[in-house]
Amino acid sequence: MSGSDFDASEIASFFDDPDASSAMVLAAQHVVAPVIQGAALTMNETMSGGGIRVVFFIFDASPSMSPVATLLREGFNADYVPAVKAAREDDISALRIGGAAFSSGSPAPLWRGADDLYFHPFDKLPQLTTSDYNPARGDGTALHRAIVEGSARAFAYAAELQRQTGIDVDVDILVLSDGANIDPPRSPVEVHRLVTGRDKTRVRYVFFYFETDWGLSTAKPANGGPSELEDYVINQLGFDPEQVQAFGLKDGETEEERARRFRRLLLVASKVSASRGSSAVAATASVMEDDELV
Repeated sequence: MSGSDFDASEIASFFDDPDASSAMVLAAQHVVAPVIQGAALTMNETMSGGGIRVVFFIFDASPSMSPVATLLREGFNADYVPAVKAAREDDISALRIGGAAFSSGSPAPLWRGADDLYFHPFDKLPQLTTSDYNPARGDGTALHRAIVEGSARAFAYAAELQRQTGIDVDVDILVLSDGANIDPPRSPVEVHRLVTGRDKTRVRYVFFYFETDWGLSTAKPANGGPSELEDYVINQLGFDPEQVQAFGLKDGETEEERARRFRRLLLVASKVSASRGSSAVAATASVMEDDELV
């Protein structure tokens, strides 16, 4: 599949707001064709009567994420993939996963192997390696651009699957980051338009926040207003509060304790990916209540 094969206007079906759909169609038309290539659906997937979901991860690869990079890579490989297998819903017969890592400029595709595929069947998802995700090589935080361009790739691919099969496709976009955008475009208006203008019955935007020494604060101000994180992600970017989960720093926490908490994060992400109706907050509560998973 390449970018020249799909009708960009079909992306409009993922949005309730015509302005948001127009903006996303325009963004999708500027996506380079090879980065939206994906594995074709099998006959079993298309004939079983189940749904189709595209899950797209946006990994912050700015230098400030370096302290958690190893935890993310190892946790994704060891915890996320097995947990999705355990939690996957029966009504989803086809699951395709793609991703991008960003610092400055355009986000770079994750999991690009010899077959040049960008979206992978869940059962054939490659291991996440330092070649895919290494914040030590980063130099900025172009979060706004990453969300817009990552969304364009996910919706372009989903629209093509929808055209091929005649089956409505769900899209989940999961952002993993430690802070606010500092690169152009600096205004969050376009991201807010896309996130709030989507069809919420088919599209979810989820924000997993990692607090680092350079990130936004999760502390509530004395006046009782929103934290820096809440103001930015919820008020400025437009994410639903139920789909924002923060993992803050803890004084005196050992590396082992921190690794355990990050394992919980990946389990939460797996529950969100595997379930059509789950929110990040609800999934977090479920993970925290299950002693066997923590």
